[in-house]
Amino acid sequence: MRPTIFILLFTLAASAEQLSIRLTGQAQPNCWDVADIVSSVTKGAGSEREKALALHKFGMAHQIHFNGPIEERGHYIDDPLKLMAVYGFSLCGNNSKAMTALYNEAGMRARTRSMPGHSVPEVWFEGKWNYIDTDMFGYVFLEDGRRIASVDELVAAPDLFLKQKNPPDPYYPFDEKADMASVFRGAKPSRDHHPYSNAHTMNLALRTNESIEFYYRPRNRYLLTELPDDLGVVYKDYWVVGPVRKNSLAWTDQPPAAYGNALMEYTPDLRSSTFAKENPRRANVTVASGRGKPQLTAERPGEVASLAVEVNTPFVIVGEQNDLTNFKDNSDAAVVKGLFWRKDRRDENRIYVSTDAGRTWNKVWESRYLGAIPFEVDLTRWVEGRYSYHLKFEWVDRAGSNAVGLEGLALRTWVEVSPMALPRLVSGRNTFQLQTAPRRTFYHESYWHKGQDLRDQKVENLAFDAGSSQYRLQDAGRPGALTFRLGPDAAAEELRFSVSARAAGPMNRVALSLDLSEDGGATWRRLADFKPDPEHNHNQMWFNHVLRGVNLDGARTWLKVSTSGANVEKVIANTVLPVRPATETMLEVTHQWYEGATLKSATHTVANGDGYELETSPGAIRNHALRLRTIVR
Repeated sequence: MRPTIFILLFTLAASAEQLSIRLTGQAQPNCWDVADIVSSVTKGAGSEREKALALHKFGMAHQIHFNGPIEERGHYIDDPLKLMAVYGFSLCGNNSKAMTALYNEAGMRARTRSMPGHSVPEVWFEGKWNYIDTDMFGYVFLEDGRRIASVDELVAAPDLFLKQKNPPDPYYPFDEKADMASVFRGAKPSRDHHPYSNAHTMNLALRTNESIEFYYRPRNRYLLTELPDDLGVVYKDYWVVGPVRKNSLAWTDQPPAAYGNALMEYTPDLRSSTFAKENPRRANVTVASGRGKPQLTAERPGEVASLAVEVNTPFVIVGEQNDLTNFKDNSDAAVVKGLFWRKDRRDENRIYVSTDAGRTWNKVWESRYLGAIPFEVDLTRWVEGRYSYHLKFEWVDRAGSNAVGLEGLALRTWVEVSPMALPRLVSGRNTFQLQTAPRRTFYHESYWHKGQDLRDQKVENLAFDAGSSQYRLQDAGRPGALTFRLGPDAAAEELRFSVSARAAGPMNRVALSLDLSEDGGATWRRLADFKPDPEHNHNQMWFNHVLRGVNLDGARTWLKVSTSGANVEKVIANTVLPVRPATETMLEVTHQWYEGATLKSATHTVANGDGYELETSPGAIRNHALRLRTIVR
């Protein structure tokens, strides 16, 4: 039987959720937003040089040198918020792109320079470009011992790496200075002024009876989507262990520095009105009463009953690696459990999963047994590498027994996190502050290589090329256009847009624009024009635009990307939706840490805007876990 049409409508539904959770402590800069990172890190910095070096110090403490991360198409992640808050590791290329984003956010010009064997950021202050290497932990003074060398100055005089009388601290602690000089000697570095996307948001939301437990040490789950052909024989555990690095300046209270994981769990009371408010996307569903019946049944016999439940996280979903070289056998990234009741052989029970907000569905389970049938479905192959997914439960009570339906639902989802970005405990007195906001994220981006278009996508003078996973201009002499609906059928208060383009000819002919229609495409207004910086000579470029403080009707709002001289390879149009809480809730926060060999624990119940204090021993401590759970006040 074909699945019923079930379009997810994102309305301003009342909820009892804790939304856009931001827990911060005094030991760690606020890493829930790029602007917050920059304002926290540069607070008190007087000059642009001081700002740049403060951000350099932050970057060194928040990135592990490791290959990746790669979510799709072999492209390294370059969104600064993903790199700092989700992954916590990078190579020189995407590390430099993240630092460029932080410098730009601080109001400084910055760019990425690439040469064979290395990529580095440059930031403009004191009337010149300055090379500051956050990946290799250092920078180089000119002969006056104060001014910082640019990339071009080091290309011209690479032996400056070897002639530092009073080098900065740190100064390439894990690399030979002669090796650094050889990278620059004779190089012709490219100039990338548009190296990063800027569309990710960290809006963590937890429903009633939903929790997330962060672990400051790995739980053997990091996103691995590809491997080089030659894994080598020297570092045999490199890919097995993952982003765990002994020679690193990244923060850790238990060396070596490492990535972390978190487990999200949701065990709702299906009969409660709170569950109905927090999961309103349903049809023909009613709460059963009496014994011998499932918790949810069909309101009308003979018709399809349908319930949709979303898992939405700002952290990337990851599974457990089994055979390292088989990327299709990962498991336990997301699992759904429960009981599906089936009384008559004509009755039907089915489960579907969607990774595009309900536009398409994949059937993952169907019952062929009678009775209360337990199910436990591993969703890894569908959801790994994503940030949200929807489950749809369908059942049909053909005989009208009122004994067909759903019971005992439980979901668990593993994600990858950067422990360097988490609020943490230090020895002595600790203070924490909780801020929440009535908003959540709707993730909307192209996955053309997987056959997933943008919502209601239309193209003009563009054709998809499967080999390069790009929409290419068909007639290079005319502009192309890609038009799509904003995403959710609900009000949106913020739009975060990023488009990745590749020059199809001379760089001076590249031009893109972004237009918005709020009346279904009848009229348009220009939001932004994009042209590459005159010094930009890198084939690929990101253009970003953020629209805040708006009230867009998602059902009638359309976006149009127009391009001349460039092909389009990726579009991201994430939106932030306002949500109206109906029930007062609080956040239960539990810290676990080690003092010596003893595991300690402390729990606080906190409301929005409130804080709490926690005292640890004056000696060395090790953070173990941080658990957040929503409870009804």
